[in-house]
Amino acid sequence: MLVHLAYLVYATVGGFLGLRSLLWLWPHLLSTAWSVAVTLTPMNCPLTALEKWLLVTAGRAPYDGSFTEHYLRDVVYPAQYEVGIWLAMIGIAIMSYVVVLASRAHKTAASTATASPPDGREQVSGR
Repeated sequence: MLVHLAYLVYATVGGFLGLRSLLWLWPHLLSTAWSVAVTLTPMNCPLTALEKWLLVTAGRAPYDGSFTEHYLRDVVYPAQYEVGIWLAMIGIAIMSYVVVLASRAHKTAASTATASPPDGREQVSGR
């Protein structure tokens, strides 16, 4: 369950790790695509399957439905807000990409501006 919750947090805000290095962005893009696919298709999440298998192995009955149905819906948030919460989470993930790319563009522009004078001419000493 904790791994599943950690994945949901990572899938939501992990894109901001791209501010440290763009290498962090690639696994997050994959996790975002996976989250969208699992949410919008009848695909089953392997973490849910693993958790249910572990419950059975421990002698407990597995729960019905998805992880979010069992642990989050009507426990952490009311069911009627589920679509809005999912859209907000995806929105935050997409916003992280915008922030990372804007930050990169700003750093590139700043380094280009300091590398050459604004008018493009070489500086001549006043001697």
